Amino acid sequence: MEKRRGMIRSGETDAFRVFSGAADGLDGVFIDVYGEGAVLMVHEGIAPRGLDVRSAAGAALRVLGPAGVRAVYLKPFAKDRSGLGGALPAVVMDPTPAAGAALPEELRVHEHGATLEVRLYDGLSTGLFLDQRENRRFVRDWCAGLVRERSVAPSVLNTFAYTCAFSVAAARAGALATSVDVSGRYLGWGKRNFGHNAIDAGPHRFAKMDTFEFLQYARRKGLRYDVIVLDPPSFASGSKRKGQRPWSSVADYPRLVREAAGVACPGALILASTNTRELCLPGRLERAIIDGLGVEPVWVGLPGPPADFAAERGRMAARAFEVPRESVARGLPGATSRVRR
Repeated sequence: MEKRRGMIRSGETDAFRVFSGAADGLDGVFIDVYGEGAVLMVHEGIAPRGLDVRSAAGAALRVLGPAGVRAVYLKPFAKDRSGLGGALPAVVMDPTPAAGAALPEELRVHEHGATLEVRLYDGLSTGLFLDQRENRRFVRDWCAGLVRERSVAPSVLNTFAYTCAFSVAAARAGALATSVDVSGRYLGWGKRNFGHNAIDAGPHRFAKMDTFEFLQYARRKGLRYDVIVLDPPSFASGSKRKGQRPWSSVADYPRLVREAAGVACPGALILASTNTRELCLPGRLERAIIDGLGVEPVWVGLPGPPADFAAERGRMAARAFEVPRESVARGLPGATSRVRR
């Protein structure tokens, strides 16, 4: 907690990781703070056997209470969720916390001036991926730079948009955002996030579609984007009924990059990110990007990981690059590798 004092005093966010598993001496155990609430995550088969989670939650509340935390919720992660049949542990939907007083279903947290909605007992996720905080600021600042240069709103495509936090960051800078996700519920959450920031969602687009389906649609319609965000899940089962193929980041990331580049404006920026362990190995994400483009792009420097995630090496990889102006589809030679900062 002492390591987070500077972050708290700066006012840059009130949602952050305060305990980082093995990096803080207890493998498989993580604690995230979201304003008045906190979440204790325990990974089965990794966390110490016999860990008393109620006692751990109480200890966390005692330490975090002086910072304004009033409740600690528990999220246990099964070692193998395939046998659960899609069912979730009852505790992750229980409004009664493991320690402290019950909080409202909806909370609002703040991040670099944005207000975002989170729900601490709405399943295994909360509605906000904290490790992407600095990348969201990067997208906001990049879009603001485009607005200054062109005096027109840049177009942003946010794929696998979830609750649209990247879209909010772009829209706050004056961009027009298209958010794509298969879940209408999460897109509705995203629209609320626009409202929490006094942004009229009307001019922006929310597409309830599979990302690959949308990319094909956009290409047919001649839609082009100045900024594209790629942050897919590691796996997705797909749907035969809907004609959606199963997804694996390891196997399919190059195809995602290639199809995204097909709807990019010349010189557009793509932010590619992953939490897939194999792609987080040194150089693997870059290789997938180059394989997808067929050429090496102009790499763009990203900010380092947030301070509260800096000790968790190998948990996330992200690269930004400018789409080569040469026609990737024709396989023409690409730009030489260089970094723009």
